[in-house]
Amino acid sequence: MYQTPSSPDVFPARLNNLRQPSLNLPSSLDIDQTLYDSFSNLNLSETNDHHRQVSLPETLDYSYGGEGFNFINPVVHTNSRRRLEDIVRASNGVNYNQRVYSGVAHSTTRTVDPFLHQRASSSGLDPRFDFDFDQWSYLLAKERLYHTQQQLQHLNAAISEENNNINSNININILQNHQYLRLASLHRLRGMICFLAKDQHGCRILQSKFEAPTNEEVELVLYEVAGSVAELMKDQYGNYIMQKLVCVCNDVQKGLIVRELTERSVDIILVCLSPYGTRAVQKLLENLNSRVQIITVIRALHRGAAQLANDPNGHHVLQYCLVHFDSDFNQPILDQIANNCFKVATDRSGCCVLQACVEHSRGEVRNRLLAEIMANAIPIAEDPFGNYVLQHMVGLQSRELTEVLVSQLQGNFAYLSQNKYASNVVEKCLIESEPDIATKIILELVKSPNAPSLLVDPYGNFVIQSALKVSRGIAKECLRELILRNVNSMQSNLYGKKILEKVEKKRSIYN
Repeated sequence: MYQTPSSPDVFPARLNNLRQPSLNLPSSLDIDQTLYDSFSNLNLSETNDHHRQVSLPETLDYSYGGEGFNFINPVVHTNSRRRLEDIVRASNGVNYNQRVYSGVAHSTTRTVDPFLHQRASSSGLDPRFDFDFDQWSYLLAKERLYHTQQQLQHLNAAISEENNNINSNININILQNHQYLRLASLHRLRGMICFLAKDQHGCRILQSKFEAPTNEEVELVLYEVAGSVAELMKDQYGNYIMQKLVCVCNDVQKGLIVRELTERSVDIILVCLSPYGTRAVQKLLENLNSRVQIITVIRALHRGAAQLANDPNGHHVLQYCLVHFDSDFNQPILDQIANNCFKVATDRSGCCVLQACVEHSRGEVRNRLLAEIMANAIPIAEDPFGNYVLQHMVGLQSRELTEVLVSQLQGNFAYLSQNKYASNVVEKCLIESEPDIATKIILELVKSPNAPSLLVDPYGNFVIQSALKVSRGIAKECLRELILRNVNSMQSNLYGKKILEKVEKKRSIYN
């Protein structure tokens, strides 16, 4: 240890309370003389540090451990270790590449590179010690205290990022090696099934390995996808793996998939709303053999039946259930459709679902569904999509259904005949119904106050032409009289001419 000078002019009183940093100095350096000369000329007043450079002796190595500094020996590090050190240096204000330190309360960077000592000020002091110890040691120690927590946060973030990058790079490198993936068994791909399933090439490779899988391999894949069934079903490529999986699973294994999908009803509903998920769910339903599993799926679906019916993807799942499963199984779905009958009937996709409901339902639930349709028969007939529901009912060739519909529309046939969409329903009733029902409709049209306007109407003229095809007896005579009374107005009208042409053609045939 060396003895410090005791002159009060050399060491101000405020320096006595500060712990001086311990320096690992070489033995060739005259400690006493150097420190005495440096402190004797030390300027404690405010100085202009704008262009001032502070350097350590060039004989010092990088093992200096003073307060505020954190030098280490320049050894070779791995990339991850190097990145962590760079973050620590940045947060502590030290740049090891340039040997520069930025202290708190100082806007000027301090150079600590031993090779830049010749750029120190020419004030007469030894350039190796041209800095104020009273300010620097205190401020640097304070700065270290303030930045400790921030450094730890940077370290944790860096470690997490590094681990993610390593895992991602490993997966990407393996994924790019298609030859390895084709040759590797499913057991060798353990831990990567979900990752590969979401890739275009990985998905195809996995499908090829499912041509004749063993039960052990099926169990392996099932274990890998557990917890991600809904996510994979909605994926652009993952849905193909799920379709393959449900085809090779036994009933117990399918039960695990069904349970995960239906544990929360919203999960399977969201899958059905997906353009990819709807295919996977249909494939699952196609391969279900257990009544319990079928009922479980339908009960989960019925909570969103109205939403699924009106969705361009979801309605396919409901139609599959209605066509392939018994009406008793589908009762929860049918009840929900009946509760939202008009909303479903007037939708592009929903009208198709409602047609399937009418055709494949039985018993009390069917009667309830028909009652809801008949209660809104006229607005449904006038709807661009709803009219197909009524046409489908007539097309089922059920006299009971047709009679119920005609009685519901009775008194409005002339009005409906002039509507773009409802006129199709009237034509369907004329052509597909029994002769006595058709005659009833024709007589109502002929006796209507709007009968002459039907002959020249853009839509009504098609109804009259259909009536001429199916009319018999008194209904036919009434139509001829109506046309003869209005022949002059029809000859000057585009739509009237079409009717006259049909009459002339039919007359020529009989003659």
